[in-house]
Amino acid sequence: MSFVDNLEKMQLAAEKISDNRYLKAVSKGMVMTIPASITGAMCTLIANLPFGGYQNFIQGNGLKSLLLLPGIFTSNIMGLIVVYFIAFNLAKSYKIDGMFPGFLAIVSFLILTPLTTIEQQVHDTVRPVPFISFDYIGSKGMFVGIIVGLVVAKLYSWFVKNNITIHMPESVPSFVEKSFSSIIPFFSITFLMALVSWGFTFTSFGSAHNLVYTVLQVPIQKIGGSVGGVMVAYALIGLFWWFGIHGKAIIFGVYAPIIQTMTIENMNAAATGATPPNLVDFGFTSVFLEIGGGGNVLGLAICFLFFAKSDQYKNIGRITGIPTFFGINEPITFGTPICLNPLFLLPTVVTPLITGLIGYFSITSGLVPRMVGAQLPTGTPTFVNAIIAGGWRMMLAQLVCVIVATAIYFPFFKVADKREYKREQEAMLARQEEVGLEVAIAE
Repeated sequence: MSFVDNLEKMQLAAEKISDNRYLKAVSKGMVMTIPASITGAMCTLIANLPFGGYQNFIQGNGLKSLLLLPGIFTSNIMGLIVVYFIAFNLAKSYKIDGMFPGFLAIVSFLILTPLTTIEQQVHDTVRPVPFISFDYIGSKGMFVGIIVGLVVAKLYSWFVKNNITIHMPESVPSFVEKSFSSIIPFFSITFLMALVSWGFTFTSFGSAHNLVYTVLQVPIQKIGGSVGGVMVAYALIGLFWWFGIHGKAIIFGVYAPIIQTMTIENMNAAATGATPPNLVDFGFTSVFLEIGGGGNVLGLAICFLFFAKSDQYKNIGRITGIPTFFGINEPITFGTPICLNPLFLLPTVVTPLITGLIGYFSITSGLVPRMVGAQLPTGTPTFVNAIIAGGWRMMLAQLVCVIVATAIYFPFFKVADKREYKREQEAMLARQEEVGLEVAIAE
């Protein structure tokens, strides 16, 4: 079997993975939480700007508690937000209105969430009052949220597919018909979740949340949150981009819940003034592993912009320079092209690993502060994202990474540019000879 055939098989396999409805539901669901997570992160960041006079002012006027409220009711309930959007998107993939499955997923999630009790005095009687704490509806509940969202939407679609619903006459308004058609799946699924929750009370774990968190989430987070885990994830992202497939869309279907959880933990720690527990979070990947987008292609764009001799690569540099600076890599990936170009395979995969290690060692050595849970929107410019995530020292570390990325891409760019320049010169000589021949014939 030829190398080209192997490449085509790998590309088809990657496309099948990217088209998997469950991974797409998780990926889309995580993306749809971005407004909430960015709101919480930005408010937390503003509340914790490290300036003495500023802190004295906002604390003295009670503004700090006001600024922290959005973070409390976004990052601390991220499990609830995630479960809704995942169920919503999976239901939509089955051509079902996602609103009822999404709300049902929230109810199911809460049924599985263990209650906490507190002693409260009412008149002359002290009695226990049950309530749901933030413990399992925030970052600790992310993986349960993913599982519940997928299971509930799948079960709901099964009821609809098998026509196990209440049917109303055509004269009934559609919103009434939708409400009544949801009664049977709603009752059945919530009762099933209640049985599951009740069953876990007879186990040593006590709840589904505790089982998933201790057996699944913690080990996966330790692996995925390690420097080795993030390097593997971004090597695969670069490889998929080389195949012309949106690498982040594929890998983040699995990896986004891990890194989102670590980001929220850092954000919550920063909000309380504690040291963020995780070195890797969304801020780390944005600053050190996505400089110019997938493959850290800002280094290649700089090569095109300042060192190209061929007209084609000069034009590519002018066209792709600004988008790449804002983290949008598609123009340079497909315009060069990088995808399926053997010359650029190695730098596309390796460059993020090198810059990621630079970021890792700059933080562990204390030269750069730890991440504070900043989740930056797509399109945040290079250097600006570093300043937001960790101040001027992080910007300098990112500048070093940009220089290193440019140096890694440069020899590969030089070979490609030399070939293209030679081709352009030969084409120009051929045109000149053709023009000279036409003139001679005319004379």
